[in-house]
Amino acid sequence: MKGHTSQLTGTGPISKWSAISKTMRENKIGLLALQETHLSDQLAEQASNLYQRRLSITNSPHPNNLTGSAGIAFVINKELVKAEDVITHVLIPGRVMYILLKWHHTSTLNAINKWADLHLPKPDLLLGDFNLTEDLIDRAPARHKNDRAVTALRECRQALKCAFTFTTHGHTMSRIDRIYAKEDLEDNLIDWTHDAPGIPTNHKMVTVRLALTNSPLIGKDRWSWPLGLLHDKELNKYINQKGQQLHTEMKNLPPNDRTINAQTLWQTFKDDIKREAVKAAKKQIPKITQ
Repeated sequence: MKGHTSQLTGTGPISKWSAISKTMRENKIGLLALQETHLSDQLAEQASNLYQRRLSITNSPHPNNLTGSAGIAFVINKELVKAEDVITHVLIPGRVMYILLKWHHTSTLNAINKWADLHLPKPDLLLGDFNLTEDLIDRAPARHKNDRAVTALRECRQALKCAFTFTTHGHTMSRIDRIYAKEDLEDNLIDWTHDAPGIPTNHKMVTVRLALTNSPLIGKDRWSWPLGLLHDKELNKYINQKGQQLHTEMKNLPPNDRTINAQTLWQTFKDDIKREAVKAAKKQIPKITQ
């Protein structure tokens, strides 16, 4: 992220949290790991109060430079993930943090924003801007970086697809934003993406969908009538006209006709008003959301 004094973050020190909230909602992100937040506990509390209905923020600022350097945070989307009973450990203030949260029923998920060699459970997810690359192909033009740091990282490495996520002003590219997962989770990870988010940053946001083996099967949903359309005048007028037409057609039905009867007319009526309601919803709901 850009620091709170950057011109790209908006008019105030927490104005970028509007973009964060929107990004998490639109991309259906359950857990977001942030780095370079430059966020003091006071500013984190302001953001938490402002978005408390949807977001839960766990912040760790740099101890000696609260709003000017480093800083990391985990953000939980309460609409997708249970925010109660979350356990967090700050391993290196402003640099490394561990989180354990409940997943489906008795399942748990633990993640580390960056990595440290401490006596903690093996993380299911390891994610962050690592500020280093492992292979020559991860930078353009290719060049070697800190060999000791690369060697340390490779000990817990799992190869991911090649995609550049950061570009400098000199147009050199590197893959320094990555997500690592345990080997036995490989079949549970889908929909890998690396896209530019709405959050002010010069990095692309890496996302992945994690589905646990014992998670319940969710089938196709059923369409329901949006309550906001009950007072739509144009839609009500259309339904009135169709209802009167249905009443007339039912009065004039021929006897014992298997192709045209009360049931088929009623089904046609329901299909017509549903189709019109879907059209009205596409017009009205974006306006309400905006």
